[in-house]
Amino acid sequence: MAGPAEFFISTAGEYEPLAAPRACWQNARLRDDVRGDYMLIDIKPALSGQRFGLGATDITQLIISARHRGQTLYPISEWPFFVYVARIVDKAVFESHTFTREQAELIAWGTLFRTREEASDHAKKFQK
Repeated sequence: MAGPAEFFISTAGEYEPLAAPRACWQNARLRDDVRGDYMLIDIKPALSGQRFGLGATDITQLIISARHRGQTLYPISEWPFFVYVARIVDKAVFESHTFTREQAELIAWGTLFRTREEASDHAKKFQK
């Protein structure tokens, strides 16, 4: 996570724990038996792992994939960009860069933004 964030993610309106914008950095390209354009991202601030039974271990990496048919994260061609967001269940994914359905858990639908301001404006629309 060196340098400025590459983009920002928010799941506002879909999943409250990730609603506040988080800075994101591309970490690796991942694949499964269906597609090869998943992106492993580093996020800051981290997502609390407590709700997933991880105790004090926070989640600092997520898997994202394009939500709409015909779109891909390589490269991101339009903003905002709509994604599925998953957490890694099996740490073997970090080494293999491939995963099965059992090794990741879909947790939200999200949106990627170029800037923190755009992500914040989006999130504000859903604040109570």
